[in-house]
Amino acid sequence: MWTKLWEKGWVRQLVVFVGYLLMYAAARPFSSTRWALIAPLRLTCLLFIPYRYWLVLAIADVFGQSYIVLSHASQFGIVWAVASLIPNIAVAMPIVWWCRSKLMIFPTKQLINFQILLLCSVLVSLAWALLTMLAALYSFQSPGHRFTVTPIMLPAGFIGKYITIVAMMPWVLMARAEYLSIEPWRKRLHNITKQVFAADTLVLLLSVVIFLLWLNHLSLEDAKRLSYLAVFMPIAWLTLKPGWRAAALGGTPAIFCIVSLLEIKPYEASVKSETFIAFVVTCMFMLGARITAQRQQEEQERLDANQAILLARQNIHLSELRLSKTAQALELAGSAIYLSHQQLLARFRHMLPVNEAQRYYRQAAATQSQVSQLADSMHPSAWRDRGLPAALHETIASALHGAGIAYHCQIDGRKLSELTPGLHGAIYRLACESIVHINAQMICSRISLRLRDGVTNGVHWVVLRVEGAIEHSRINDAIYDLGERDFLASKLGAQGFGLESLQNHVRLFDGKLHVRTTHKGMRLTYLLIDELIQSQQRRSTLATVQPWIS
Repeated sequence: MWTKLWEKGWVRQLVVFVGYLLMYAAARPFSSTRWALIAPLRLTCLLFIPYRYWLVLAIADVFGQSYIVLSHASQFGIVWAVASLIPNIAVAMPIVWWCRSKLMIFPTKQLINFQILLLCSVLVSLAWALLTMLAALYSFQSPGHRFTVTPIMLPAGFIGKYITIVAMMPWVLMARAEYLSIEPWRKRLHNITKQVFAADTLVLLLSVVIFLLWLNHLSLEDAKRLSYLAVFMPIAWLTLKPGWRAAALGGTPAIFCIVSLLEIKPYEASVKSETFIAFVVTCMFMLGARITAQRQQEEQERLDANQAILLARQNIHLSELRLSKTAQALELAGSAIYLSHQQLLARFRHMLPVNEAQRYYRQAAATQSQVSQLADSMHPSAWRDRGLPAALHETIASALHGAGIAYHCQIDGRKLSELTPGLHGAIYRLACESIVHINAQMICSRISLRLRDGVTNGVHWVVLRVEGAIEHSRINDAIYDLGERDFLASKLGAQGFGLESLQNHVRLFDGKLHVRTTHKGMRLTYLLIDELIQSQQRRSTLATVQPWIS
């Protein structure tokens, strides 16, 4: 029932009318020339309420102004009453429409251009101040004498409205941002309380309040002026840390305290002080918005870089899967060729000499062996059948044994099976590339490989160390088998990467490469982190869309 009723247009119009009047009635007792609380209410409604409700807002604004205007009509004249009944919200509508439609104050639903927002606030405050001054200039008269219009009325009316908008509007933006956020409410409340009750925020704000009250109780006028300036120094410090939200957190209480402490007389001095306050707070908001936009851009660049790295890791894993499928198909094809050879030779065995038949059998076995070696170089069968440790122990040992190189493999840790498949592939390929690189740099006679993994603060890490050494007792065998070393890269499926390529490969896993060369050999040590997906999820929560752009 309520859903069907809400879908009717006149019901929504009535809700907007009543809601605006209630907010107007609640803000009116606290609004004055110096603290025009109605101004941010009108601007907020025009900024965030659709155009189809603007006529209702203008009518509601007339009803809201009528109580005060009609009660003073007998004192200031009927002409003033008619002029004052012009809805101020209607005067601001063309300006807000221009900023919303032409200047793109809302680039997207969740973004607000802060510079255009300040421009809109200035123009709207100036329009309202001009309307008030014109009404007073031509029709504001009391019985017996005409009201004197002074030049200070225009800046006073402008500053009173603008400083209130600057003080209250950021809180509306923050509330809107939290409403549009997709994070859970509990997490949002935790973040808000963490920002508000941060140690530096509380210490600075409390110290400023105490310092302000102490200076204000002094009879020296210079001390009071110093208090107005000193109150914004910690706000500038807070702005440099979390951005423009800190300017709102410290600026609004500072504006409220200073405006309440300003003396009504002399009026010109009060307007000058308020003008200075408005200028300083505006600069703080602009600086905070710029800092926040830069930080958001940097965070987005980091997320894009992490996304590119994650995509590269996924491509590496997909490549390993393709190699595995191709190797399996190649082994099946080799077995099929060998069986076909055997069947063919068995059929024509009585027609061939014994020596020739044996030669054909050896050729068939050699062909199958070559196909099997090719499949193992693409993706080892030991890896597919028994996992990464089998490939490190058996496949690499077989290739190095054929080249006359002693090999020792040691694997420490119990979390190797919990690592992602992509990291398994990176470990094996880095081990093969390291062995080929070391053999290209020196005639080593022994290769030692050590793999160690662990978990620190929920982050999985792997340390891979490949060390090539020269043993004088085996140097003759190493030199004798130089011809076999030329085929070592093809047996291990390595591409012969250099140190720069190895370093780039390691960076895909947030790792580091350390190279150490001595007269006895060469050592390559890799640190690989298997934590990119978790870090990507955590960082994405930090880059939630905020209501500002630079």
